[in-house]
Amino acid sequence: MEQETFKAENIDEIVWLRLNRLKSVRLCENLIRKKLSKSPNPLITEDIIKSKAIGLSSAIDSAIGYWQVTPQSLNAKVLSRYYFLLQMTIAEQVSSVKNIDDLKTVQKHTENGHGLGTITNSEEDFPANYFTFAIRAGHFYSYAKSLGIDTKKYDLEKRPRKFSEIADKSKIVNLIDLFRRIPELGNIIEEYTDQPPLSFHIGDSDINMQKDLDAVKEHIDRTGQIVHKDPITSSIKTTFISIYTESGKVTPEYLASLGLPITDFKIVQGLGQGEVYITGQYTHQSDKIWHQQLETYSSSYAPTSIIVPLWNETSDIIVINFTLLYSLSIIVRYLPELWYKINSGDLNHIGSLTEYYVSIIDHIIPFQMLERITDTRISIHQPGSIFGQI
Repeated sequence: MEQETFKAENIDEIVWLRLNRLKSVRLCENLIRKKLSKSPNPLITEDIIKSKAIGLSSAIDSAIGYWQVTPQSLNAKVLSRYYFLLQMTIAEQVSSVKNIDDLKTVQKHTENGHGLGTITNSEEDFPANYFTFAIRAGHFYSYAKSLGIDTKKYDLEKRPRKFSEIADKSKIVNLIDLFRRIPELGNIIEEYTDQPPLSFHIGDSDINMQKDLDAVKEHIDRTGQIVHKDPITSSIKTTFISIYTESGKVTPEYLASLGLPITDFKIVQGLGQGEVYITGQYTHQSDKIWHQQLETYSSSYAPTSIIVPLWNETSDIIVINFTLLYSLSIIVRYLPELWYKINSGDLNHIGSLTEYYVSIIDHIIPFQMLERITDTRISIHQPGSIFGQI
C-alpha cells in the first residue's frame, strides 16, 4: 500500500481536500489506472475504467453534498452521516479493481433497498427490543460481497413480518450491541448503557518478554552459548495478549464467552506496583508477529483494539458503522414518537450517546474511507509533532 504524508494544522481539512479531488472524472480515472497497475484485472477494459471513473466521481460528489449540509439538530446529523456513508460505500465498491462494477451495476442493487432491516420485539422495552438484520438483496448485500464478506452465513432471505418468525436470533443484532462494538466509545459505553464494551484495547503482554528471557536463560544453562535469535522449531507460536480495561464487568469469564480468537484469559500482576490486567493467549504462525495475523483496529480516537465480530462474521469497522447509522436513521425517519423520547424524553441518555458517537465519527469515517478508496495509507501530522516532517 502506498503512503501519503502531510503536515497541517487542520487534519480534517486535508482529508476533505483529498476527497474533493475525486469529484474530477479525470483524477478518478488516474486513480483506477494506478490501482490496476498494482493489482491487474484483465476483465477491466478501457470502457470499464472510464465508466468506473464516472461512477466514482458521481458517488463522491453526492457524498460530499450530504456532508456539507452542516445540520444543527441531531436527527438531521444522523441522516446526513448515514447517507454520506452510503454514498462512500458505493464509491468504494465502484473504485475497486477486484470487480467490474460501475455505478449502473451498483444502482441495480440499491434499487432493491438498502439491504438491511429493523424489527422490534414487542415483549421488551427499547433499546433491548430494537434489532437490525441483513437481507440477501439490496446495497448492503452487494457491498459486503465486494469486500469478500459472505453474508449468507448471517443474512435473512426475506424480511420477517414478526419477531417470532426469526428462528436464529444470532442473525439479528441489538442497537446497543452495535454501539458497544465501536472502539471509540469503549471507555464511555458502560456509563450510557450499563453494559461492558464489545471492543477492547489490547497490546503485547509483559509475559512475552519474560518468556523470551527464560528461554534464553534455559539455552545458556543447557549449552553454555549465548543465543541471539531463537531458531524456529515450530510453525505455530503462542503469544500472550494483554487486555486493558477500566470496566469491572470485563472479566476473564466475560471475555471467554465472546468467542474471540484469544483464549485462556487470566488476571495477572503487571510490572508496576498494584498493577493488574487481563491476559490471554493467541496462537498464530511463528514467522509473523501476532498483530500481523490478528485483525485489529485503531484510529486517532481509539488505541489498538479487537472487536467482537458482527453476526459472528466480520469486524470491518465501516460495515459496523454503516449498520449502526442505518439503525439510527430508521428511528429518525419512521419512529417519531421513539425519537422524541431519545432526543428529549426519558431515553435521552441514548440521545446523548448518539450525539457523542456522531461527533467522534465526523473525524474518523471520512479519513478511513479516503484510505480505502485510494488504497493509500495517509499520515497527517500537525506542526510541532515529533512524527511530522521537518
